[in-house]
Amino acid sequence: MEISHRARIAPFQPETVWTLDAGTLVETRGGRERRFPLTHLTRYRLAADPNGGRQRSLLVTFGRRRLVITSQSYVGPGRFEDRLASFSTLARALAAVGADLAPRARFGLARLAPRTALTWVMGLLTFGAAATLVFSLTAGMVAVGVDLTARMVFVLLLLFAALPWLGRGADFDPHDPPSDLLP
Repeated sequence: MEISHRARIAPFQPETVWTLDAGTLVETRGGRERRFPLTHLTRYRLAADPNGGRQRSLLVTFGRRRLVITSQSYVGPGRFEDRLASFSTLARALAAVGADLAPRARFGLARLAPRTALTWVMGLLTFGAAATLVFSLTAGMVAVGVDLTARMVFVLLLLFAALPWLGRGADFDPHDPPSDLLP
């Protein structure tokens, strides 16, 4: 049995059809077809409208290849058609079959991960501390540069200490996805 969902993503593109066929996700847009074997699935991320609407999107990653599936279809300027029923059917089937064929795949909700955000802040702070030290040395203000860099490194150490207490994000059981997101 083929499970499919269709949506028009952008105004100047033809309608895209996603079909789950014998362990392979097939994306057809116009005359172009792309095939994604679910044995290569690495990540499945489901996103919902933060305002509580019916808009959903699914980011499916196959190694370095990514695929985005949306629940709404573009109709005209500012108008979208809701196709959540077929989207939910496809998303549930993809999660269940993908979990069976790719047991190492990660299934989760697409939300801002605090661990990732803190890691980026720490990286930028490290770059800022190094730049402050280098620029102060080249300007002949060694004492000011060392003082500012020491303060930035102290904050960086506090952030490193907080990192182990942050969670990795919400994962869900792919055989029973959240019913509030996929009705």
